[in-house]
Amino acid sequence: MKFIKENYHYLLFLSSVFFLGNSSKFPADDGFFYPQIANNIVHHGFMGFNDLYLTNGFHPLWMVFCVLAELVNPFDKFFVLNIIWIFQVLLIFFGFILLEKTILKENKTGKILSLAFYCLMFFSLGTLYLIEAHLTFFTFALLIFYISKRLTNDFLFGFICSLVFLARLDHIFVVLPFGFLYWYSRKWNLKSLGIILIGFSVLSVPYIVSNYYYFDAAVPISGRIKSTFPLIQPYIKFDLFPKLFAFCGILYFVFLILDKKNPYRAIKISFLLGSFLHLIYNLIFQSEIGQWYFISQMFFCGMFIYDIMRVLENSIFKKIAFDRIVFLGAMIFVCGIAWLKLTTSFSLQNNVFASYSKLEKKSNDLVMKTAQEFERNIPKRSRIFVYDFPGKFAFYSGFNVIPADGLVANKDYFNDMKPGNFRNFLIKNKIEYLIFPTHFLVRAKEQSFLAVRVNNLTDDYTFSLRNTLKRTTIDSLKESELNKIKSYPNPIKTWQSGYDSISVYKLK
Repeated sequence: MKFIKENYHYLLFLSSVFFLGNSSKFPADDGFFYPQIANNIVHHGFMGFNDLYLTNGFHPLWMVFCVLAELVNPFDKFFVLNIIWIFQVLLIFFGFILLEKTILKENKTGKILSLAFYCLMFFSLGTLYLIEAHLTFFTFALLIFYISKRLTNDFLFGFICSLVFLARLDHIFVVLPFGFLYWYSRKWNLKSLGIILIGFSVLSVPYIVSNYYYFDAAVPISGRIKSTFPLIQPYIKFDLFPKLFAFCGILYFVFLILDKKNPYRAIKISFLLGSFLHLIYNLIFQSEIGQWYFISQMFFCGMFIYDIMRVLENSIFKKIAFDRIVFLGAMIFVCGIAWLKLTTSFSLQNNVFASYSKLEKKSNDLVMKTAQEFERNIPKRSRIFVYDFPGKFAFYSGFNVIPADGLVANKDYFNDMKPGNFRNFLIKNKIEYLIFPTHFLVRAKEQSFLAVRVNNLTDDYTFSLRNTLKRTTIDSLKESELNKIKSYPNPIKTWQSGYDSISVYKLK
C-alpha cells in the first residue's frame, strides 16, 4: 500500500500507450529519418536515408539507440517503431526517477504536475516521438543528478557532458554553465579541467573527426542547412513557442532569485542560463525550428511547475487530499489529449493556437495511406524526388526517396545542385519520378517550401529548385516539361493547408 501511495503518479505514463493505437499518426516527419536510416545500416550496410547518399544528418547518440532497436527487431520493418517507443518511455521514466532523487524530491503535488507536463509534451502531443527528445531529457536528468549528488569523478562528469552533447549537438549551450558550476566546485583546479576535457573528448572527438573526414565539416549536414551561423538571420521568427518559453524562463529566473531557500538553486539557475543561451542561438541563427528544438525549455518548465507547487501547497490542501485530486485531473487531461491526437487531426500549432487547418476526425495517417497508394502506380525501389514529408513517405513505402532539402544527404548532393543542372542531376542519378504540390488555393508568384518555390500565376506551374546549403535558386522546371502521372489529395493538409493536392511527375 505504501508503494502505491508513493508511486501512483507514474500511472500518468499510460498517456504513452495511445501511440500503439496508430504509430504513424503521432511523430513528426523528421522522426522517421531515424528508423529509415537505421534500417539501411542494419540490413544494407549503408548509413544513408536512400541508396544514393551516405549521410550524417542525424544526432549520433539517438541513432545508436535506433540501430539497436533494428538489430533486436524480430518482425517486419514497421515493428521497430514499437521498440523505439519502449526505449523512449523508459528514458523518460528513468530520467524522472533521477529527478525525483534530487531536484523533485519533496513535494508530491509538484511531482504530479511536473510529470503530467512532461507526459503531455513527450507523449500526448506525439510530435516528439522517434526524435532524440526523450534521450535528451534523460541526459539532462543524469547531468543534474551527478552534480546534485556532488560527485567528484572529473572524467565521468566530462563523459556525461559528452552524452548531453551527442544526444543533441546544440545542447552544448546547456553543458557550458554546468561545466563552470562543476569546475567552481573543484576550486578552479586546472588538473580537474584537463580530466573533464578528456572525459568529454572520448566520444565527442572521434565523432567530430569522422564528420570532417567523411563530410568535410564538424557538424551534420542538416545542421549546416538550417543554421546561418555566424551570420544572423535576416528575419528572426519570434513565434508562439519561443515567446512562451522566454516568458516562462524570465519568470522562473526571477522566482529563483527571490526564493533564496530553494533547494538546488545554483543548479537550476545554471540550467536556466544554458537553456536561455540555447534559445537565443536558435532564434538568431536557426532558419527552421520544430518543437524538438525546445527540449531544454520544456525541461525547465517542468522544474518551474514543481517549484511553484512546493511554495504554494499548504496544510489545507493536504487535508483534502489535494494531490490525488490534481492527479485525477492531470490523468484525464494528458490521456484526453493523447486520444484526440490518435483519433483527430489535432495540432497545437495549426488548429488549437491558430486556425490554419480544421480540427476533424481522422483515424488514419494520410501520408502512410498515400505512400501505399503510390506503390500501385510506381515500381518499388524507384528513386523519387520529394518536395516535403520524405521521412514518413520513405519509411512506409518501398521507394528510394530523395528529399529536396538535402537534410539527409551530403556534399555530393549539393555539388550536383548547381545552376542549370537539375535535369542532368535527375538523369545522372536515375531519379525517374518527382512529387510537387499542386492545386493551390490562391495564385501567387511564389509559394514557398524549404527547397522548392512554386509559381502558379498561370496554369503551367513553374517549379524552382533551391540549393538549401548555399541558399540559392539553381534551376526550374515548367509543368509542361513534365508528364503528370497522377494527383493525390494533400496528405499533410493539417500542417500545410495552402494547397489541395500533390502530383507525381516524370521527365518528358
